[in-house]
Amino acid sequence: MKRRWLLYDSGCSACAALAREVEALSGGRLGVRSLREPEVQALLNRARPGWRWEPMLLEVDGEQVRVYAGLAMRMWLLRVLGPVRAWRVAQAVARLGGPVLGVDWGRRRLLQQGGALAGLVLLGRWFLFRSQPASAASSSELEGEVWEGFLLLPAGAPLPAWVQCAPAPILGEAEGPGAEDLRGETRAYERWEDLRPLLQFPLYVPSILPPGFQLLGAYLTVFRKSGEVFSASLAFGDARGEPLIQVIAQPIYPKPYPVWPVYFPWAPETPIPPEKVFFTPTPGLLLPSLRGYNTLWIADGVLYLLITVHDRRREGIVQLAQSLQRVPK
Repeated sequence: MKRRWLLYDSGCSACAALAREVEALSGGRLGVRSLREPEVQALLNRARPGWRWEPMLLEVDGEQVRVYAGLAMRMWLLRVLGPVRAWRVAQAVARLGGPVLGVDWGRRRLLQQGGALAGLVLLGRWFLFRSQPASAASSSELEGEVWEGFLLLPAGAPLPAWVQCAPAPILGEAEGPGAEDLRGETRAYERWEDLRPLLQFPLYVPSILPPGFQLLGAYLTVFRKSGEVFSASLAFGDARGEPLIQVIAQPIYPKPYPVWPVYFPWAPETPIPPEKVFFTPTPGLLLPSLRGYNTLWIADGVLYLLITVHDRRREGIVQLAQSLQRVPK
């Protein structure tokens, strides 16, 4: 029996969130695994010696191991997922991957102009970004609703040209103009307190965790050259070591922050719009995922995300969000 996985960097909280979204959208055709797993690295060493740290697709059929990357990976996704699911995957990459993984927003109109295959080009550009100057929005150009720092867009709507883009770090090998200035890295720390002297913005830390949960690690993603912090994240989980609760603070993000409806694999034609909520530290949004919820809010010019995959109960997420304590900078 063939098994297929999309490989991602589990050290990057946002990468993990995007990988889970892609897994859900694939309708069971595709799983996700971390590039950091020793077993995964052994399979990669066997099938593709000298492999690079980049998004890849791993296919195991008995003793036969295949690895797809770049254009081959995108073509495989289109062929196996089909055009509808491939389109949903492309939308997820544009929605979540762009702001947090460094997708090239200069190519955002590919989704509008070229269909699913063009949209999947974004998958191969998780680690590359070219910032663009924002233009003022006229009333005729405005699509969607601007609310509390977010831009709520209809399902399938392209990203408006007037959204103010922001640079994102290159977290893998990449070449091109400006690549050196944008090269970044993720640094790990054992305690969230270790992050405080390194930040110019507050963190939010849950004061109540599910039984058996503990801090698994604290992480900073920074631009190597300037040292500027792109995001700070805290990961919590149980004894298995899987990050089940993540709190991300991101001072650099598109403004207003675009949000599209999400879809479940068993209802691919039914968009689920974001819910406006007020149990977050400031008014925010709640979006369901296959295993939990994504909660977003903006405070003092910083985008915050609470990603949960441990509980499908809405009341559990409300309780967790209400327990968040603001840690001053």
